[in-house]
Amino acid sequence: MIRKVTIGDAGRICDIYNYYVENTAVSFETDAVCIKDMEQRIQDFISGGYPYFVYEINNIVVGYCYLHAWSGRCAYRTSVEISIYIDKDYLNKQIGSVMMDHLLNKIDLSRFHTIIAGIALPNEASIALHEKYGFKNISHFKEIGNKFAEWRDLGHWQLILEDRVKVLILCTGNSCRSQMAHGFLQSFDKGMKVCSAGTDAAGKLNAGAVKAMKEVGIDISGHTSDSVEKYLDQDWDYVITVCGGANEVCPAFTGNVKHRIHIGFDDPSHATGSPDFIESEFRRVRDEIKSGFFEFYIKEIKKQVLPECSCGRGC
Repeated sequence: MIRKVTIGDAGRICDIYNYYVENTAVSFETDAVCIKDMEQRIQDFISGGYPYFVYEINNIVVGYCYLHAWSGRCAYRTSVEISIYIDKDYLNKQIGSVMMDHLLNKIDLSRFHTIIAGIALPNEASIALHEKYGFKNISHFKEIGNKFAEWRDLGHWQLILEDRVKVLILCTGNSCRSQMAHGFLQSFDKGMKVCSAGTDAAGKLNAGAVKAMKEVGIDISGHTSDSVEKYLDQDWDYVITVCGGANEVCPAFTGNVKHRIHIGFDDPSHATGSPDFIESEFRRVRDEIKSGFFEFYIKEIKKQVLPECSCGRGC
């Protein structure tokens, strides 16, 4: 799960970070950071209003990510730098992608314009993570640092936030269909800003939706169930409603949006019957959502034509 950092996380963050300080050139710091100093750093970021999150497994912090000022000079005030660190024993588990998803979707676009990532080179894993989310290489400094008696290169990758396509998916409770759609659409293109919300947010995700998505390799357990009010002051390229059925009233969005689209689906949380039948309903709707949003992504975002099916059934 992902949650906001607290001062009490400083010890685990030191454990994670100091491994990289003492054993790698990933960080250009050369001395381990003590807990007291880390507490002060965390407090400074929180006081500055910068987003800072930790990733937990079994109540143990195994990763963290945050934004901080790129420079103290006033003209740089809308530019921030991103940092992501994962416990060395939890690498290659997609934790970095989950944290990046969460962090990018929590950014205040009225405050921040661009994100910079400084990457000590070589670091193919970090480059791949950032480029997956649309960061582009903008600099390569040669032999700019010296650590472990070797010259080190440093590269910078940049993401201009306003360049991203922004999609908001709406339903009533923001616990099931909109969350599955959110997960699928973000999986198609990490460079997009995808959010979901509800007019009467449930406050938590439907366990059946989380399970169904996990079966196809998409973890939405870190998502939050949010009220549409949170997003009314933002500009959106697309707002998509996913309500379906004659008994549902689709939510209305009163904010600024270029395109309004409806892609309706049954609500599997209303299914009744045996546990096996209910699970099958979640899977059916999940698969329909994947198909519907992939079609939207190809036609509307990529501006491509879907290939015709060769099955001969006219589907």
